[in-house]
Amino acid sequence: MRPFTLTCHLITAIILVGIGLVNAQSGPVPIAPVSATASSSRDSYPAAKAIDGKISDASRWVSEASASPAWLEIDLGASRKLAGIHLYSGYGDRDPIQDFAVQFWTEGQWRDIPSAQIKNNRSVALAIPFDDTLAVTADRIRLWITASHQDTARVKEVVIWPAGQGDLPPILQANNPSGEVMPPLIYLNQSGFDSGKPKRFTAPTLPDGTSFSIQVAGGGPDLFAGVIIKHIGDFSPFEPNDNREYAVVAAGIRSVPFRIGNWWLERVTYQNAVNFMIDSRHYVGNERATCAGSFGWRDDHHFGWELHTLIPQYLSNPSAYDRMPRQVRYEQPDNRKLWGALEPYKDDAPDIVKLIHWGADVIVTQGVTHEMLKAQLAYFLYAWPALEPYLSQQNYRVVHDFVFAHWADSACDRKYPYDESPEHNLLVLKTKVGSTKGAYPPGFSIQPNLLLYEVARSENRSDAGKYFQAAYNQAEWIIANLDWNDPQTTKGQRMSEFITMTGLVYFLRQYPERAPAGLTDKIEQWARVVLRRSDNMWDFRKLDDGDKWTPMGDQPTMWNEPGNVVGLPAALLAAQLVVKDPAILARLKILVWSHFDNAFGRNPVGRHFSYDAPREIEGVEHGWFRFYPGGIGRLAAARFVLDGSPKDTHYPYHPEKGDIGWTEGWVQFNTPFNLSLAYLALADTHITLSQNDDLLTVSLQSPLNFDYDRVEYGTVLLTSGSGDREYLKVMEDTPNAKIFTGYQTFQLSNSPVQLDGVLQAKLGDQIEVSYGYGCWGHRADIILR
Repeated sequence: MRPFTLTCHLITAIILVGIGLVNAQSGPVPIAPVSATASSSRDSYPAAKAIDGKISDASRWVSEASASPAWLEIDLGASRKLAGIHLYSGYGDRDPIQDFAVQFWTEGQWRDIPSAQIKNNRSVALAIPFDDTLAVTADRIRLWITASHQDTARVKEVVIWPAGQGDLPPILQANNPSGEVMPPLIYLNQSGFDSGKPKRFTAPTLPDGTSFSIQVAGGGPDLFAGVIIKHIGDFSPFEPNDNREYAVVAAGIRSVPFRIGNWWLERVTYQNAVNFMIDSRHYVGNERATCAGSFGWRDDHHFGWELHTLIPQYLSNPSAYDRMPRQVRYEQPDNRKLWGALEPYKDDAPDIVKLIHWGADVIVTQGVTHEMLKAQLAYFLYAWPALEPYLSQQNYRVVHDFVFAHWADSACDRKYPYDESPEHNLLVLKTKVGSTKGAYPPGFSIQPNLLLYEVARSENRSDAGKYFQAAYNQAEWIIANLDWNDPQTTKGQRMSEFITMTGLVYFLRQYPERAPAGLTDKIEQWARVVLRRSDNMWDFRKLDDGDKWTPMGDQPTMWNEPGNVVGLPAALLAAQLVVKDPAILARLKILVWSHFDNAFGRNPVGRHFSYDAPREIEGVEHGWFRFYPGGIGRLAAARFVLDGSPKDTHYPYHPEKGDIGWTEGWVQFNTPFNLSLAYLALADTHITLSQNDDLLTVSLQSPLNFDYDRVEYGTVLLTSGSGDREYLKVMEDTPNAKIFTGYQTFQLSNSPVQLDGVLQAKLGDQIEVSYGYGCWGHRADIILR
């Protein structure tokens, strides 16, 4: 194949000559290096060929085989601030360099670029942007290669991009020789829709009044008909009760196939959500190298919100997580300073409980006193009755003593990356509004203080009131000072925005008579702003009331926002619990699902936010453009990574912009999704209880029907006024049902013989049935007659 030549000073193309592809476009101009040297070179493949502007197998640098690291040093001629590189390696479409770091020369030494530490690379063509963790300014860079095929490094070309010219240009992949098969021009949730929930799509190229229909995916008669209005089609009334795939058809365009079923979104994401949290842990699991600034999870820093979200997940729908396979096994620490202060959990504990244990263990073992990390422990203490069956009492004592000893500490144990905290006393009023990094959302101390208040009150502590007062003061300040019209108080907090609204709603729901004046109105005002900014063809909440859709800054990493999109449903669902206006409630319900749909393909590029979605999520055809193979979090091998989302310039409809802006998974993007799952379960769980002679009938509706071909189960707890407790298994009546039913006999407690498995009670007792726990659980009761 004839090589293609780049003229380095006049480049106007993004090239992948190894597959015969040129995609010409105007844009940034790369740097013309002066020279290149290497650790070793084969005779016909010197280092200079890695910067000669030719991308081909004939014009490569190839090192000698060696078990020692290979390196390629490139001299830029002058010090420049750098945005990133394009790297072409391997032979043809195989054998790329696998593990490597891009380094820059600074202060007399080579320093790794955090975002350019690559593990398990599988691509022969990589775009590697340098994030803004540090400014990369240098006159030399180096590839430090620690793993490659047959211990031989093969590099076709390194293209170096200067900062200050906009986003790093995209690079086209070897499996995309013509610009890839594009999603159909009807954009919707590629996987499917929950029965009984809004079902909408966007058709940006079709005019108002265009008719559409729903057909079986393979074709056939129309099963539902509608009309597109303002580029939106709504088929919410379409409620099939089968396992077939369907498609939207309009003006000769046929959408990707999708399905409709009970708890469909939950069905395809519950296990995936847990898988991600398993795979992204620090020190253990599938990636054990130390990650700077990380604690329980790689690259989480102090604002990962893991226990804030894992605990509501479990408490809201415990049977779903109890039924999951056990993947996690306890590992003894090599370094007792990292974890191990908490005694191990029981082997049969659900994985999500093991993850909760892990998150608390790392915090107390390392003695971290940052206000947001120690705040996570309030969730652990609050949830203890639900965790206790699987954990040692020692766990509670250690966490309890740590929390009450350090809650009001102003000092912090160490410096933290991206830290915006003026001090760390959680009882102090927080009047700062954080940056778009997401590291300091307003009101982050409200719910932790209220949870700790409940713990302190249950123990009859004399100081319980101070935790409530701290939360009250914080909520009162928000009512008086936060202007929801200012984007920085809402979407400007990016993936951490959910913290503010869920905390305010928790206060109002749990203490309606003690909440600050004006809290209900403040929440409704927030909802009205959300509705106003979501009046567009995507049903997508914009950044402001003007032409800004997503946060965008002046650096290449500003901003990737999948966590904001998938976390907004948690805030919307929380607001639905207290907002009274029917019109607002109806629209909020639509927006909950439109934002889940946005993450699943109803967006201007028609892609799921996860690069691996077609492999990991049933029904998804088009994953995100790429994944990030390196970075501090090193999430390339993790499952269900939310890699990227459309950027501001993709909206309102510019799919031609392609792969622009920053793409990289982050724990902070998945944890908001975890909380949205919790609030979905909270909204959709219902219990009824009835009596017929000495038989109690319990009916539970909750997201538990995940296998449509077999009968599944859940477990509820019955408690009598006499104090007797019995766990009851509730089962589906048919393999694909929403309702789970169980039958419990009871016996009068004064009977001479008491039977196991029979609820002991007396006439006039109040019998309570509960599912889940605390503020995320549900209860129903009946008086025995």
